[in-house]
Amino acid sequence: MVPYGCAPTKTVIRDRSLGAAEVVRRVQERDQRIRTVKGDGNITVESPEASGSGSFRADVRKPDSLKLELSGPFGIHVGTLLLSREQFMFYNWRENIATIGKPDGSTLQSMFRLKLRFDEILNAFTGEFLSPRSSDTLETFGVEEGLYLLRYRSADGVHEYRIDGDAFVVTSYRLLDSLGKPSLIALASRFDEVNDIAIPKLLRIVLPKERRSLTVAYGDLRLNEEVECTFILPKQAEVVRQ
Repeated sequence: MVPYGCAPTKTVIRDRSLGAAEVVRRVQERDQRIRTVKGDGNITVESPEASGSGSFRADVRKPDSLKLELSGPFGIHVGTLLLSREQFMFYNWRENIATIGKPDGSTLQSMFRLKLRFDEILNAFTGEFLSPRSSDTLETFGVEEGLYLLRYRSADGVHEYRIDGDAFVVTSYRLLDSLGKPSLIALASRFDEVNDIAIPKLLRIVLPKERRSLTVAYGDLRLNEEVECTFILPKQAEVVRQ
């Protein structure tokens, strides 16, 4: 069983008397204060076929742009990933090949062995997991181990959130199938204060049924600075469209 993430290190108030709507409002208010994320650290992808890790440098502009520079051992530049809602592009620096396609789960899975939707990838770098829809039904609301617990039922299963009630940050998220088994788990921990905003520096997304995971560990992380989410392909690069 994957453990839940730790709550952020922040002054403990321990008032857990808010209603569900107010908890959600405060989490969304905190999320809206984050416009851009800029940072570097280590990224690890685990799968039954193969696992690997390396360093990264990320530029994120909400709500729809991500640029990821990936490096291997000794700082060797491995690739550049550009991701938007309309298109993704991955440039392999070693082979001088650019792969371009739609940012759906199947094409990204073919490259990274991890079937994640666009928003799930973006959330892995921002730590923003709370997204109840108007059609979702709130099934459970309470407090467990000092964290607010909310469960929503929707067409694709049950969405479960555990929220720190002092910083109003989601520390864990689970998507449960019809049998109550998790098909996706997201964990956030190692919180820090940046510009008076609690932000996780360790994020992990797990697909337990497929035995796959993505872990993002920030070393340096900055918020609401200028970011660069564009990349110009070298003239001689081979382009493959998927």
